[in-house]
Amino acid sequence: MRIISGIYKNRKLFSPADNKVRPTGDRAKETLFNILNNHLDFEGMRCMDLFCGTGNLGIESVSRGAEKCYFADMDVSLVNKNIEKLGAEDKCIAIRTDSVSFLRNYSDEPVDLIFCDPPYNYIHYEELIECLKNLETFTVLEHSGNFILNDVYKNFVFLRKKIGTVNFTIFDFKK
Repeated sequence: MRIISGIYKNRKLFSPADNKVRPTGDRAKETLFNILNNHLDFEGMRCMDLFCGTGNLGIESVSRGAEKCYFADMDVSLVNKNIEKLGAEDKCIAIRTDSVSFLRNYSDEPVDLIFCDPPYNYIHYEELIECLKNLETFTVLEHSGNFILNDVYKNFVFLRKKIGTVNFTIFDFKK
């Protein structure tokens, strides 16, 4: 697992030693960021990486110019190791918390982009998506092929993309 572009380009990140964390693979991440680069400017952006695991997506954003990224997960040990390895402590804030609780209590400056990669067996999508919608921002949800989007949110879908076994639904909640 490596950083694809930006100031940390080609730097390798620490990967999980077990299967509890499922980082987004390089191929899927590269395709996702190619899509995002056509619609967003990462320079000066504020991001969130929820259910962050290794911090792979948020760190890629920081590498590409994001000013700040908040990382939230119940275990932030891997993301903290990767932030420290890159010397990115001034732009990255890792918080040990449940991602939905983090979204509910978030009151800092507005964010421009949210990455959200819950476990594939996650059962609280309705609650999660409603919290994401309330932040009125661009959101990338990574999910399994079994995920069924509630019709209430279909008007916010910007793009759906399958890359190998990875599925992304990109929302524009600014509408």
